[in-house]
Amino acid sequence: MSDTFFGSIGKEGTIYCDEAGFDDNFKLNINFVKIEFEETLNISEVSSIFHVNYCGKPRVLKVFHNNGDPGYARDRIRDLDCSCCEIRAYCRLKWFKICDSGAVPNFYDFMLAINPANCAPYLDAFQHDTDFPCAILIEYLLNPLIMNCITYTTECMQKAVIDIQQIHLTLVEHNDSYSKNILIVSDDQERVI
Repeated sequence: MSDTFFGSIGKEGTIYCDEAGFDDNFKLNINFVKIEFEETLNISEVSSIFHVNYCGKPRVLKVFHNNGDPGYARDRIRDLDCSCCEIRAYCRLKWFKICDSGAVPNFYDFMLAINPANCAPYLDAFQHDTDFPCAILIEYLLNPLIMNCITYTTECMQKAVIDIQQIHLTLVEHNDSYSKNILIVSDDQERVI
């Protein structure tokens, strides 16, 4: 069972106790009139990921379910709220210009409360959440390849290791650095994400 059910704790006494919130420089009130949903990329119990056009540009909209704050793990380090973790991480990566370097998808904005009715039927799965969902808007990667035994090169792996080290320098810990989570994108120049 997860820490959510056995011994999650409040913010007091955690590394987040003095946190004032997210960087409002990246906060957006998404204008849903300007969103065109193109495709559902993934659905899980935590979030739904969509390929959208926002203001005519391809983007990824990741919408997180919100059924209350699950608190923090007993280690006083891990925030158990996936949306908070991801928004916090992208704000830090953007602030430290890791997004601009191409090491991770570019981060454009976040929104803390989306009325699912504004995006029916796409956000119908969020209608029964206890609170409005939140979302991030990030770069859409065209035809990424997953690193595997066919796409692997020494150069790509070296670049991935350097990128993860850069991510860690921002105090964002990437705990899921399996090869299936390393993407190769061939655009202007080959990117490893």
